[in-house]
Amino acid sequence: MKLKNEQFTEAGFIFEKANGNSHSEYEKQIIAESELTKFKPNELEQIIVDGLNSGIYKKEEERVSGYWSLSKIGNRNLIPEYRKWLRTELENENRIAVFQILIGLDRLDEPAFDENRKGRRADETELNFRDGKTYLNGN
Repeated sequence: MKLKNEQFTEAGFIFEKANGNSHSEYEKQIIAESELTKFKPNELEQIIVDGLNSGIYKKEEERVSGYWSLSKIGNRNLIPEYRKWLRTELENENRIAVFQILIGLDRLDEPAFDENRKGRRADETELNFRDGKTYLNGN
């Protein structure tokens, strides 16, 4: 099953809800209207992981959305997947995907960013690539 970009947003909100996060009325409406609520959160997670691993998301934008939605789960079992994806995205020099994966790892309490780094922005490509490579070399 291939999710559309807007469905990744829905999935992220569904994951947040499952984790007990509160939502705005807008976000509640998105969840209520989503066809993805027919899946349990762990099933939805597996659909996204399988899609990313199968290569059906050809565009970087799609993969970034997938990484973002998975970052809302808080499942530390995804760390090996994030590491694998980081290696691939670094090899292909996909700057936004690398940044989103670093954010996902950071949300899982992984030391993905250099501890002395002041900011964390998507447009800090060199720093993000450096931190990603350093992280992978240490793990």
